[in-house]
Amino acid sequence: MPTELTFAILKYGYLILLWVFLWLVVRSLRRDIETFSPRKSLSSRRRDRKARKAAKTATPAPAAVRQSSPVRRQSVQPSLLVVIDGPLAGSSVPLGNAPITLGRAASNTVVLDDEFVSSHHARVYPDPSSGSWIIEDLGSTNGTVVNQRRISVPTVLAARVPVRIGATTFELR
Repeated sequence: MPTELTFAILKYGYLILLWVFLWLVVRSLRRDIETFSPRKSLSSRRRDRKARKAAKTATPAPAAVRQSSPVRRQSVQPSLLVVIDGPLAGSSVPLGNAPITLGRAASNTVVLDDEFVSSHHARVYPDPSSGSWIIEDLGSTNGTVVNQRRISVPTVLAARVPVRIGATTFELR
């Protein structure tokens, strides 16, 4: 016959397990909020502040070592949309003059079989006036994340900037 001590141990053990479960749920929710939040976390803001402070206090290079003219990078227009992570990782779509649509529907240029992707989720299209590429979220439920920021308006998409839609991450190259 179980004693009162046994019941007390079982009762407190159950309460401890319940608190551990609640702590895990709260921790998971907090990480999700930090992931999808447009605000930077406190630790990343501190790192940025320290980096700026270090840059201000850094001693400038001697005049003899400085370059007289700035190095100019040749701006090469991206020619491919490359999927770098997710179920379609490694696949690519050539960039032309036509817009590229992404979503679950079969009528899209890139079909993403993911429950977190809308049927017509986003589109990437060339801007003829500037020669750059623009990404636009088409009113999706879960949003489009460009460089770890959720977008709500058409945004210029530079080369090598990661874009996440559901479980898929791609970039222009």
